[in-house]
Amino acid sequence: MKKHTKILGSVGVAAAISMGIFAVASPAMAEDLVPLDHNNNNTSADVKVKLKVAGETPAIDITSPLDGAIIIGKTFSAGIKYENANQLRYELIFVDTDGTRTVYDLPSKIVAETGVASGTDSFSVNVDSYGGKYGNYILRSTADGAGSTTDSVSFQLISFDFDEKGIEENTNNPIIRFAKAPSIYKSKIQAYTPEGEPIFETPLELILNPDGDTDLTLPFAKYGLAKGRYKVVATPYDEYDNVLDVDKVHYINYAPAEAPEVPDTGSILGDLGLSRQDLISTGVALLFVCAFFGILIIAKKNRSQKQRRR
Repeated sequence: MKKHTKILGSVGVAAAISMGIFAVASPAMAEDLVPLDHNNNNTSADVKVKLKVAGETPAIDITSPLDGAIIIGKTFSAGIKYENANQLRYELIFVDTDGTRTVYDLPSKIVAETGVASGTDSFSVNVDSYGGKYGNYILRSTADGAGSTTDSVSFQLISFDFDEKGIEENTNNPIIRFAKAPSIYKSKIQAYTPEGEPIFETPLELILNPDGDTDLTLPFAKYGLAKGRYKVVATPYDEYDNVLDVDKVHYINYAPAEAPEVPDTGSILGDLGLSRQDLISTGVALLFVCAFFGILIIAKKNRSQKQRRR
């Protein structure tokens, strides 16, 4: 009996060592182990253990757009970094003002035909193909591999726009204002007559302030425009001269500044149509001429008196 006990003890130690080596070589994730049901008298054939080698879980990170970004226009660029994945799946979610969500499936991508791979993915999305609305969106990306991992970001698409701020003093030239637009580098502006003819020889080009409003005075007075309703069209561009959104159009009512008032003096000067400034200048000139001739007369009189005394 003692010999049997010794042999069984040796077998137990060997089994324990073997299990210890296995545990070190292939660590199992805790959530992947199926616990035994001690109340159901399971046999070894009923035990199911799922092992996952540490470090092979897929990972994914959306690098653009940034979470909370405000983007002008209906097109945005997506950038994704992934690890240990064989397929990437994408969803675009439109969140309406009442909280209703509409989910659109974007094209998925196989990144590894066999096994898994790590790398980056990028693409552009025009939401005209997915509802075509400005507003709040969520981009959700999923990496499939030895499991599944998801990342998501929220962002907003808004329309490019400008408004009329006021008029310039003395000329009545219209002043337009572009609101803060971080994703827009510049705007080109053209104005048209009621007959549809462009007013400026070449469109005006305005670099926008990314941190605040930007104003532009339209030089209508320079072109001698008559009173009327004029169409103003602005187009947004990025720094690479790519158009970012559709043209924005506003109509502006313009009236040229009135000519300076001409005082009615009831004399020939009033009939000449001279302004106040003209009258002042003329008066100063006449005063100077009178003073000059007065000096000449006095000098001549003094000379005559000297000659008489001789």
